[in-house]
Amino acid sequence: MPDDSEALRFRRLRRWLIAGFVAANLFLVVAYLLMALLARRYAIEETGRSMSGLAQALSEQAEATIRSEAAILTSMQREIKARGGVAAFDETAWYKMFMSHLDLFSDDPADKPLHALYFVTAQGIASASSVSNPTRRADASERPYFVFHRDHPGDDLYISALSQSKITGLWVFFLTQRINGPDGSFQGVLGMSLRINRFEELFERLRLPADGSISILRSDGAPLFRHPFTEAFATTKPGDIAGLAAMVEKGAGFQAQVSPFDGKARIAGYNMGRRYPILAVASVTLDGALGGWYRTLSWFTGLGVAALGLGGVLFVFTLRHLGSLEREARMRRLTQTVDQNPNMIMTTDPVGVIDYANPSFYRFTGFTPEEVIGQTPRILKSGDASPEIYADLWTTIRAGREWRGEMPNRRRDGQTYWASVVISPVLDPENRVCGFIGMQEDISERKRIEGRVAELVAELKESNQELEQFAYVASHDLRQPLRMINSYLGLLRKKLVSSFDAEAEEYFAFASDGARRLDQMISDLLEFSRIGKQSAWESVDLNGVLADGLQNLHVAISDSGACVTMPEGLPVIPGDRSELTRLFQNLIGNALKYCPPERKPAVEIACGDGGRDWILSVKDNGIGIEADCLERVFGIFQRLVSRTQYEGTGIGLAVCRKIAEHHGGRIWVESVLDQGSTFFVTLPKA
Repeated sequence: MPDDSEALRFRRLRRWLIAGFVAANLFLVVAYLLMALLARRYAIEETGRSMSGLAQALSEQAEATIRSEAAILTSMQREIKARGGVAAFDETAWYKMFMSHLDLFSDDPADKPLHALYFVTAQGIASASSVSNPTRRADASERPYFVFHRDHPGDDLYISALSQSKITGLWVFFLTQRINGPDGSFQGVLGMSLRINRFEELFERLRLPADGSISILRSDGAPLFRHPFTEAFATTKPGDIAGLAAMVEKGAGFQAQVSPFDGKARIAGYNMGRRYPILAVASVTLDGALGGWYRTLSWFTGLGVAALGLGGVLFVFTLRHLGSLEREARMRRLTQTVDQNPNMIMTTDPVGVIDYANPSFYRFTGFTPEEVIGQTPRILKSGDASPEIYADLWTTIRAGREWRGEMPNRRRDGQTYWASVVISPVLDPENRVCGFIGMQEDISERKRIEGRVAELVAELKESNQELEQFAYVASHDLRQPLRMINSYLGLLRKKLVSSFDAEAEEYFAFASDGARRLDQMISDLLEFSRIGKQSAWESVDLNGVLADGLQNLHVAISDSGACVTMPEGLPVIPGDRSELTRLFQNLIGNALKYCPPERKPAVEIACGDGGRDWILSVKDNGIGIEADCLERVFGIFQRLVSRTQYEGTGIGLAVCRKIAEHHGGRIWVESVLDQGSTFFVTLPKA
């Protein structure tokens, strides 16, 4: 019996040992498989987040590059407008303007061959270029950019798909803008072609893995640039890119996909541009993303098989070691991101002593690490910034808040540059400031362009003020002698009326009527010159504006038997109430005046939502306007009908146009002769 009891105990112990061994090994196997799956997923997600961050940086850099190139088109638009429109340019004038802007916006001669500026007429003919081009006079009327600008009013920038030049064989894409006339009419397209190596500088700073790639696409999938560049990318169709619509809709993130360019499974991070419809994509092959995971998995498997009996201990050790590897990899990726960032970055301790600066900082400023580490950011102080800027900076960051601003700094050689600066405090787990990190971007070129634009705007404003003052003074001084003429004509008529025959009476009537009409014209011209000078800007309810205008026209409406309809609930906008009242009073008054005698005037007022503007319309059933006179009616003293038929000086619609433009809107008319006209006015929303 004792023997049986001892055997039972041994059997039980054996069973417990076997069960424990199996349970331990089963636990290790399950833990091993679970860890392998989670680690793989983690590696993919980390790679995806890294690629997404890289795509965001690329998107911002690509937009900055496009924005700097688009500044050339914007500057040329201003020059075209200042010179009176495209009619003022022949092919030589176009070429001179193109070359002057290339010189103005590009200090580096190596940049100029990357650009080609051109002009396409409203008929779709490529009539001018900055280069000797056999395709000049070519028909561009079917090009997508031309069709887009022809059918879309406004100054939106159009980014074309990548295409290969039939002349040079180079891959290029185009940036284009619509040229509008003073009335908003389509006058042609202004554009530039950019070689794809314009974007090379975005990729030279990045040390991509051997299987990494970066792409820039239009939001509809049209290709713009890829590194490394392949013919397959250049000929990609939007439908070839899996999940494009989802990427555009989501805006930013990452996803696994099979590349249409090399057929490999990739982890792709993506980011939509904020200002332009472009999509930046950074990707690495799935094998590349899992390279570290493969190595870790093989190493861990070998240790587990070799020391299965110590699985629990080795398992804990391996987890800790794996965590260390992950932290090291994370720190290495962070260091690489900071080192490769094109912006200047530095970090300091809590009292402002510099302990790190990235290569971009040394490359741009000319300082060496020995001259920077251990110093304070005062080494960049140019002396041109006000003390208040620095006081606000330190007050903000010492309070644990981020500071953003622009200031003039200096390089090692003493040269001053403008920088956009962001300084953020670094907080420890207890929310105490343990240091600062600062990032600055060189914006000297932008500041130079802004300064030049400000000078041009000031010159234009001064010129306009001088012209308005001249018109006011001249008109005011003309009224005094005119009053004297009227007065003496009246006295002369009283003295000689007894000796007047019918012909003399007619002569005096002509003279008096001419003086009266001249006085009215001068009075209207004075009113025209005063518009915008004494504005009382406030929130204006358009319901009240129309009510005031209709009250002022009450007698005319009653005498003519007119029917005036207007909508309810008109919006409130910023503006000058008296000027807006006069605008709509003039439009409604014209609708009453220019109506055939056999008709009763019918005036319909409407309001619609135009996005950024309200669009108001005044429709009548009057005599209408001929098609070739729709723009002339807004000129000063422009009359299209005989004065014997309809009274007036011809300045009312010119006043309406000036009031609309003073309020940041515009006015135009659509009309059918003898059936009526509809005047449209846009006014910005509050």
